[in-house]
This record gives sequence, structure tokens and C-alpha cells, in this order.
Amino acid sequence: MWILWLIVGIVFSVAEILYSGFFLIWFAIGAFLTIIVSFFTDNILYQSVIFLVISIILLLTLTKHFAKKFASGHTFPTNIDSLIGKKGIVIQNVGKDSFESGLVKLDGEIWTAVSQDGNAIEKGAVVQIHEIKGVRLIVSEAQN
Repeated sequence: MWILWLIVGIVFSVAEILYSGFFLIWFAIGAFLTIIVSFFTDNILYQSVIFLVISIILLLTLTKHFAKKFASGHTFPTNIDSLIGKKGIVIQNVGKDSFESGLVKLDGEIWTAVSQDGNAIEKGAVVQIHEIKGVRLIVSEAQN
């Protein structure tokens, strides 16, 4: 019978790898622990009950803990978020309010930009990116 539980454990392990939600892993562990029980009894009903009890106890007690532990890891800025904090050069004046956008060159790309504090920013000024809303950079003149 232990081969049955080994196969069940492998199936749940592979399914967890594909799903990766800390749900099926507990059933895989339950199946692997049931292998030990299968050496002491051939009764499939007892083995199944042990499998379900172990799996459900692990599911109810450890899922939230592991999900929080791995979800609260450090995040790294990627794609557009990595632009925040960088500096660019104004190539078309940025107006006084959000209706008067200008153009900023940043990392070789041209972006539409608006002033964060409502002050006009002249062509050639160095600006710092504070936020991105849609496809517009929210900038202010960089302090040296």
C-alpha cells in the first residue's frame, strides 16, 4: 500500500508546484506521512483517515503562517516603478498645472510630465520623478 501513498504524494507535490498556493502541499505531506502508517496496518480505511486528518490539520494550522511568511518578503521595483526617484531632463516646458504637460527625457525615452507642486519647469531643467499616473510622470525640479 505504501506505493499508492507515494504516488498520491508525488501527484499532490507536482500539483502544488503548478498551483503554488500552499494548499496542496499539505496533502502531499499527509500522503508521505501515511506511508509510515501503511507499514503498520494494511487497512486502507485507517490509512485514508490518517491521511485526511494529517492533511486537514496541516492545512488549517500552517497555511496562513506560510502564506504570510512568503508573501511579506521584500519587493523590488520592476518595470515602471523603477523609474520613481530617477532624474530626467525637461525637453519641453512643463506647465503650472496638470493641464499643461511637458516632455521629459528619461533613460533615452520621452515621457509626458506634469509638475508635482504646480510650479512651471523650464526646458533644460533636471527633474526628479515622484510618481507615475497612467502614462504621465509627476515631477519636480531636482535639488542639487
